[in-house]
Amino acid sequence: MVETLVVGGVVLAVLVVANLLLTLALVGRLRTLQEMVANQVVLRDPALPLKGDEVGRFEATTVEGEAFTDAALREGRTLVGFFAAGCRPCASVRKQLLESPPGMPLMAFIEGDPGDPDTVALGASLKHVARVALLSEGDSVTRAIKQAGYPTLVLVDKGVVAASGHYLHEVLS
Repeated sequence: MVETLVVGGVVLAVLVVANLLLTLALVGRLRTLQEMVANQVVLRDPALPLKGDEVGRFEATTVEGEAFTDAALREGRTLVGFFAAGCRPCASVRKQLLESPPGMPLMAFIEGDPGDPDTVALGASLKHVARVALLSEGDSVTRAIKQAGYPTLVLVDKGVVAASGHYLHEVLS
């Protein structure tokens, strides 16, 4: 009987120490996160293209049937956006673009089924401020510009990435 109590006490002590160590680790992690927020460390999506990355080769066709290639991005500055129907952040960025066009050429790539009314409506709304093309799975555009989710905005200056982000304030300052 005494042996069972001793074994139970040892097991309980090990569990208490493990719980204490886990709690201390969590407190340390929270302090690190608090310091990052307090220092306003900007967390950047590592999947986004980096400033200075060169845009690769791609070919696309706009909804009007015009060819759009990487050669069009080698002159001047162009804002390239990747959008998807049903994406809430995309709707917010789209609204900002419609209310305040960027003042430079805008190329909008939309992911979705061409027969989907939401995709068609998104493309139709962006046509007021941009050239629009639909993306298909495995499209060369997403590899060439290194799209990272929706929305992805990339400011291209003479074929080189000048800024990238998921929101307009990240690429247009």
